Amino acid sequence: MVQKKMLAHPELFSRLVDGPERIRESVQVSKPITGCPDGITKTVWDVLTRSAQLNPNGPLFGENVNGRHVFTTYREAVEEATIIGSGIVATMQKLHSTNKLIGIAGIHSRNYMHTMHAISGFDMTTVPLYHQSKLETLCDIIDNCKLEIVFCENATRAERFLSSKTPDRLQSLKMLIILDKTTTLQKHDDVEVMSLDDFKEIGKKNKRNPTKPKPETIYVICHTSGTTGRPKGVEMSHGSLLAAVSGIFTSWTIAYKWKFGQEDTYFSFLSLAHIYEHLMQTLTIYFGGRIGIYDGNTATLIPQIQKLQPTIVSLVPRLLNKLYEAVHNGVAKKGFISRKLFEYAKKVNTVFFIILTKYDKFQTKTRQLQYGVLRYDTFFDKIIFKKVISIFLKLMLGGKLKVLTTGGAPVTKEVKTFTRYAYGCPLVEGYGQTECSAAGTLTLPWDTTYGNVGGPAPWAQVKLVDVIEKNYMAVNDEGEVCFRGAALMTGYFQDPELTAKTIDSEGWLHTGDIGKWLPTGALQIIDRKNEMFKLCQGDFVSPIQIEAIYANSPLITQIYVTGNTERSFLVGIVVLDLPRFKQLPLVKALDGKEGMEAIMEKKDVKNAVIAELNKYAKENGLQTIELIRNVHLTLQEFSEENGLVTSTLKNRRKILEDYFAPQIAKMYKEIETL
Repeated sequence: MVQKKMLAHPELFSRLVDGPERIRESVQVSKPITGCPDGITKTVWDVLTRSAQLNPNGPLFGENVNGRHVFTTYREAVEEATIIGSGIVATMQKLHSTNKLIGIAGIHSRNYMHTMHAISGFDMTTVPLYHQSKLETLCDIIDNCKLEIVFCENATRAERFLSSKTPDRLQSLKMLIILDKTTTLQKHDDVEVMSLDDFKEIGKKNKRNPTKPKPETIYVICHTSGTTGRPKGVEMSHGSLLAAVSGIFTSWTIAYKWKFGQEDTYFSFLSLAHIYEHLMQTLTIYFGGRIGIYDGNTATLIPQIQKLQPTIVSLVPRLLNKLYEAVHNGVAKKGFISRKLFEYAKKVNTVFFIILTKYDKFQTKTRQLQYGVLRYDTFFDKIIFKKVISIFLKLMLGGKLKVLTTGGAPVTKEVKTFTRYAYGCPLVEGYGQTECSAAGTLTLPWDTTYGNVGGPAPWAQVKLVDVIEKNYMAVNDEGEVCFRGAALMTGYFQDPELTAKTIDSEGWLHTGDIGKWLPTGALQIIDRKNEMFKLCQGDFVSPIQIEAIYANSPLITQIYVTGNTERSFLVGIVVLDLPRFKQLPLVKALDGKEGMEAIMEKKDVKNAVIAELNKYAKENGLQTIELIRNVHLTLQEFSEENGLVTSTLKNRRKILEDYFAPQIAKMYKEIETL
């Protein structure tokens, strides 16, 4: 099947609005949208009940039970949510509580989903507690939100909270409800611990009709991650989330004419502590589809997907990278012919390409992408990608995919190109942040380009503003990326000052990312306004703070640490303290036999320096993600004279990046893993 471009002007991703601010909007709509196209659905609870009315016996939430997904229906999900919500209201009355913030901790499950919608349907707010966060961080969130009721995925999670309760910690906590089938529950003097079954009995005895939320009601408070400081609570209203959901719905089904409905299945892999997962789940429910839940067991991730056979899968770039590496490692183990066919399908020989197109009227996958065509029925689909490496490709993800989505960090050209032709479906990439519901820009379904994050989502206006200190000017189509529209956050929880700094008086959300408009109207992310940046797995790192630790090592005098948003690790330009360097055993053995420049280029010498530096860094508090994996060694000082530092001896990061660009590229090339 050929995926055709549906737009009147397919070369454009955005249109320029008249005016001095150079605002851009989506070409898929005549003006930014503000909500669902039906005009009736206003809240997440509306989304659930609407689909339950249309498809009451259809499967909704399914979790892995003995190797297969077992589902509750739409009708059952609404009933479960009503019972749990009634239990929450009764418990709040018992506690004389007016706090409508309810915590849910741990990996998600059917019970997690039912509880989340119970909170929504009774006009309360979910506070997800990310299962991979440090206990200290979760306790900070509980204290900051003064949570009284927290649902936990198991007794172990509950016990960790109970053990952390002190006269100065978790004093608001009054009840923990265990979502799994735990039979042994720890008792506590100040906190009641209860199984979900027992809690539901309270709900059944006090059953009431849901209290419908308003569009402006805060649906969820998602806490953003970072390497420094306490997490920020992003308040997202029902209306804002639905604007973002409607943006994707409009982009896919109205502008592009993609068909989604009750036959579709979404594989829920990401944590509900992330707004992106709320976005995709709500979209699936609006379609009337079903949601298969990942059980958290990485060893069975691929078998779970294969058995579920989803049509929609959202994966972070790091997992796309791992799939890419797994496929290529698998192909490397096959026979000579299979390897050559696979490589040919990626990079066609020009002469053979001409012969193929002349006689067989087929083009190879990569060259098709270069011409802006997506096909999934060619010779290479039927023979090479099905017969030769099928266990790694389409069947790896179940064989029924309509779309793969990704976001949170950039995807490399190689991985993006491979993903587009390998799995038998388009790849849609979103860019944004929690504060704008994760999907501020979207690549379009037919898109075959790379190096950009698409154009504005149908809900969004996007503009670039001057960043004078870095010489990025909006008049040159470069500057800080700003969003305005219906999908923005309400604000940061109990932090009006930070909210005002982030969303200006005209309603523009300032992201801190530096963007560039391409001639196609697509947005490219090229820099950060501040010095924190994101690695490919989604982790933020602060190079200035990392450099401050390394710089105290007696082995060096200066260091410049940098990263690549398409790679998962950091590298460093290291100015050595020569006398200390000569004391290293390897260097001692070579000194006098070879020149110092040659010694500094030796791999084992570099490894010895890396080991020494990272030992020091770990002793002084750096985390694994903050450690450098490769170095370029130099005796050249960073000085004001050579322009590499400021008059106050601060690294001039952009100039250092440009100056050492060949060495940085070489360091990344030397390490094959993404």
